[in-house]
Amino acid sequence: MRERQAAVVAVLLLASVGVGKAAAATLQSVIDDARQEGQLSIVAGESILGGANARLIDAFNKYYGLSIDVRFTPGPPVPAMVATVIQQTQAHKQAATDVIIGFSNHMFDLINAHAIQKPDWQDWAPNLKGPGLVSSEGEAVPVQSGTPGIAYNTTVFQSDDIPTKFQALLDPKLKGRVATTVYASYLDRLALPEMWGREKTFDFARKLSDQVGGLIRCNELNRLASGEFDVFGLTCSQTDPLVVAAKGAPVGFTLASDAPIIMLLYEAVPVMAAHPNTAKLWINFMSSPEGQKLLYEVSFADLSLLPGSQTAKSIAAVEAKGAKFLVIDVDFYRQHDAAAMNRDLAEAQKIFQTR
Repeated sequence: MRERQAAVVAVLLLASVGVGKAAAATLQSVIDDARQEGQLSIVAGESILGGANARLIDAFNKYYGLSIDVRFTPGPPVPAMVATVIQQTQAHKQAATDVIIGFSNHMFDLINAHAIQKPDWQDWAPNLKGPGLVSSEGEAVPVQSGTPGIAYNTTVFQSDDIPTKFQALLDPKLKGRVATTVYASYLDRLALPEMWGREKTFDFARKLSDQVGGLIRCNELNRLASGEFDVFGLTCSQTDPLVVAAKGAPVGFTLASDAPIIMLLYEAVPVMAAHPNTAKLWINFMSSPEGQKLLYEVSFADLSLLPGSQTAKSIAAVEAKGAKFLVIDVDFYRQHDAAAMNRDLAEAQKIFQTR
């Protein structure tokens, strides 16, 4: 009996050692496995990550000394893509994308559905070792910080006239010249107790509704540049107005100091990804100085948590004036009632849609 017990213990010890070795990936081992995979498929919205800029792909391969065939395919909106990945996980079918990209609420849903992997980032990923660079449970990796604000026509506003607060859109002189989003962006966040609270937020929404000349989407800034509207807020992030401005359109952007919010965009590897090792390398690369620099050049957004972030400079300028930013990360949804926020958002949308 004792010999049998000893044999069982020995087998268990060997198994645990084997598991330990398998789990202890190195950067080189992940690179080798990715080379065998030979491909990376990312399905996402056309504007995400700068619209799949070829420079990012070239830099990714150069970073690791690889020649991976990276394919970006324009996909459906993020919520639909997340739902697809969850359904494919539950059906044990290959994921439609090797890298799933989404905001905090989307990652929260994916984590709860056990639809994304929990790689051993700390063992091998050199760019993901700082605080906040991986979600608290290890699945999702933030890649960009989005900062909503106010876009304006630069032929109408200059210098001290530029609106720097969301509530500045209530100026009677702007009546009929204001645009806001069809989805009442961020009003559910503003309604939180740590921000404006529900009473102040919905009072503001009703007043803003009287000012609004039209409801537009965040990527319809040509309507601002054309002079159809003078000002637009809150934008989804800084990306759309800054990209349009860089092309020469008369559009400016400023953070709204009374609505200081940071929305984190994440990447993760689906459980059923066809090329998981290449996906992990991509995510690690996107947090590298090279990846972040290129990402900002093509999208005007990078991760404010990383050294050298351009977005962090804009945030710091507003913080210097006393603003305290609300960070919408994955843990935010562990601490807040998402259902209640959705109800507030629906109520705000109804105010604008029935104006």
